[in-house]
Amino acid sequence: MTISSDHLLARHAAPVRRSLAALSACLLLQNGSVWAQPAPATLEPWVQVEMTLFTYENANLDAEVWSPEKLSIGFPDQLLALRNIADVLQLDDWSVLTGIPAAGMPAELPAPLPAGPRPYAPGDSFTMPDLERDAFQALPPSAHDFASTNRTLSQSPAHRIVYHNAWRQPLQRRSATPAVALQGGREFGERSEVEGSVVVHAGGTRDRLTMEANLWLTQFGADAGVKSEWTLPVLPTALQSRGGVDVLQQTEYAVTRIMQFNQSREMRQDQFHYLDHPALGMLVQVTTYERPAPVVLDLPVTQEDAAGPQSAAP
Repeated sequence: MTISSDHLLARHAAPVRRSLAALSACLLLQNGSVWAQPAPATLEPWVQVEMTLFTYENANLDAEVWSPEKLSIGFPDQLLALRNIADVLQLDDWSVLTGIPAAGMPAELPAPLPAGPRPYAPGDSFTMPDLERDAFQALPPSAHDFASTNRTLSQSPAHRIVYHNAWRQPLQRRSATPAVALQGGREFGERSEVEGSVVVHAGGTRDRLTMEANLWLTQFGADAGVKSEWTLPVLPTALQSRGGVDVLQQTEYAVTRIMQFNQSREMRQDQFHYLDHPALGMLVQVTTYERPAPVVLDLPVTQEDAAGPQSAAP
């Protein structure tokens, strides 16, 4: 029995319209096709942060003294994970666009209701990410500056990139700046080879800033039954159950060694910095960013929007 595309779209109208509306708004803003009035620009300085972490594959880590008693690892209370625009545009069920019913969907769908709640209306909490103005938003590759450097590292057998990202943020005092959670490298269940957080905040002088990094590189073993003297901190909520994976079905791993990378470095803006460590290397660049003024869309409100959601017909 064939299933019409009208039935499929009616069944899943809300997620499709929500994602298409978000994508359309983004394209309209980029093309300048929406009338808008700029709000007053903020006087707070902004920066763009780009960071690469890599391991030394030929390093003799056994030559160093690593002790569980010397560790001071953990996630701070004021912590956030970088947002990704792909998470907003992702549909839970892509079959609504292919015409192929998803598993568990009936072969024949009921006719759409003549009336029902609107999938999105003014006043809803959904907002489209703004890559030019939102803080702590993971930037696309087109905004990265480390492409050549990362390519050189990737081509070297002596190095392995375990993390790379870029984001923008206001440059504030330490107490007002959240830490950015980092996870990278190989994955072992819910844990990652590299974990930790970084904070970039205003320094003591106007032309300087400070970056604080508390990271750790963990080595895992396959036998989870062995009692280990090494203990990882509990993952914060923002980093738990990534990708909807069933944690109960994952293999358990034993922690065999933890190597902490705990450094604080005062930096000048618009300069390339290298931080060394026996197990990890860090490349970081913090550049001045001129954040555009916020834009307030001047969109007309239709009579249907003003009336609000309607109840379905009996």
